[in-house]
Amino acid sequence: MILLLHLIRHAESQNNVRPAYSRVEDPPLTAAGMLQARYLAERFTQLEFDRLICSPFLRALQTARAIHDQLGCPVDVWDNIFEVGGVFQGHGPEALEGGTGLTRREVHQQAVSNPALCTADCSVKDSGWWGRPRETRDEAWMRAAKVKKRLAEIARDEPDSVLVLVTHAAFTRNLLARLLDGTREKMRYDRLCNTGVTSLYFDDGIWQLKFVDDVSHLPVRLVTGFEV
Repeated sequence: MILLLHLIRHAESQNNVRPAYSRVEDPPLTAAGMLQARYLAERFTQLEFDRLICSPFLRALQTARAIHDQLGCPVDVWDNIFEVGGVFQGHGPEALEGGTGLTRREVHQQAVSNPALCTADCSVKDSGWWGRPRETRDEAWMRAAKVKKRLAEIARDEPDSVLVLVTHAAFTRNLLARLLDGTREKMRYDRLCNTGVTSLYFDDGIWQLKFVDDVSHLPVRLVTGFEV
């Protein structure tokens, strides 16, 4: 039983290029980000996969949408692969007030060309998918454990499948640490560029890393999002 998992950081968002004090709670992609997403989509025309899954944040939906538009594939929106902190207003450690997040209809509109091609977790509601205070780091760490379990269940029920997850940098680090049994190996995955692809496979109950942050699909001028 081998499950292949591609973790992708979303394309460059407007918050990635803004100073912290002017960031917004759910930014769209920049013009460069839209180009990155198109190059990413071209990459996936050469790779077979079974499920395209993304976070309900706008920047992740727009990144996944580029792949959907290229291939016509369905999109699954998971409510537990969002960025650490969730939807919150302001910046800095004192910014605790949560926003609503996109509504279910807005999520479908952003993710796919035809709503019938999008499925979303039941917590993505007509009133928005967030609607609570800012998530703590401990809560984010526990959430990564739940995603690890969810992926293991897919490996059991859909053996030999290939999953593509469009998610976020900080959450990817947490998830990698969980999948690799808490071994953080900081130098190996602190750099996570926009649309960088990190791949793992699940074989005989063990997750193994194939490569981290591959941006070979991007021209050098479009490699953004270096984080250490």
